[in-house]
Amino acid sequence: MRLGAIVAATSSLLCGVLASEPASARSVKDQIASAHQQLKALNNQAETASEQYNAARIKLAAAQQEATKADASLAAARARMATLQKSVTQFAQAAYRGGGNSPIIGLISDGSAGAYIAQISSMQAVSSTEARTLAQVDAAQRVEEAAQSVASAALAKQKAATTAMASSRDKVLAAAAREKKILSGLEAREAAIVKAAKQRAARLAALREAARLRAVQQATAQAASAISGPIQSTVAPVVSGSGGARVAVEWAYRELGKPYVWAAAGPNSFDCSGLTQYVWGKAGVYLGHYTGDQWNEGAHISRDQVQPGDLVFFAYNTSQPSTIHHVGIYVGGGMMIDAPYTGANVRKEPAFRSDYIGAVRP
Repeated sequence: MRLGAIVAATSSLLCGVLASEPASARSVKDQIASAHQQLKALNNQAETASEQYNAARIKLAAAQQEATKADASLAAARARMATLQKSVTQFAQAAYRGGGNSPIIGLISDGSAGAYIAQISSMQAVSSTEARTLAQVDAAQRVEEAAQSVASAALAKQKAATTAMASSRDKVLAAAAREKKILSGLEAREAAIVKAAKQRAARLAALREAARLRAVQQATAQAASAISGPIQSTVAPVVSGSGGARVAVEWAYRELGKPYVWAAAGPNSFDCSGLTQYVWGKAGVYLGHYTGDQWNEGAHISRDQVQPGDLVFFAYNTSQPSTIHHVGIYVGGGMMIDAPYTGANVRKEPAFRSDYIGAVRP
């Protein structure tokens, strides 16, 4: 039999085997496709929740600073009032010394600053200037108490908001983990079905001639090459432009392969804004650990002017910067390096995808 006829005959038989694939295999493939969609949606939600948590942590730190300043101001106001009260009391005692059971003595232990000032003024135990000073300091103390109360309330509110953001992030993370577990189970099931199909094909292949074996081996090698794809280089190419951009891109290449972890900013793991903050930090440029901040931390660049080192941003609504959910660093050739989502490592991939909203040069 001619070689061409052998290959044609074996191909026809193999098609018959694949056509006999059980309905369960097709069902599993549909379930895997659905699970991938669910996991992608959850990863997007988790990334958004993580960035919102980053923003909440920044606001919490600011609220803590304001509360600390208010506490310090109030303490200073109270100390000043205490000093003035002591001074005026000593003056009044001297004025009434020799008077025996003077009413001024009863005011020394009075805990009310307002009552103290009113009584001292009515008795004319101190000068009008000292009385006015006490009244002014008392009013200032009340202002400081009000400011401290407002700052404490704002701090408590921000703590609650930050806790809520962390809870939301953890819930989405847990949901993504469950979906990933479901997906792993489906993929294992599909692998078992594929393995069984391959075993059946192997039994049929044993009956074929050497020509068919060579054809199958060649097809298998081509399929394996297509699945594995090219290996990404971890060596940065020569980058033109400013020294800062060159350093940031070189460091971005060094981070390839490191895992994505929510709220991580290196050196062993990253989230999207944590990676860009880290590599630009190596160039001496500080960026906030939040996509919303990084969008405003440099000059906005048109797409046709984007250069290696520029930050590229992605949004759910490309006309609304408030919906930005992801950032990467452009490395040239239409490609970026980014920390994609949980379960994926820092990698190099196309920069100008459908949800691209713009670029910033730090």
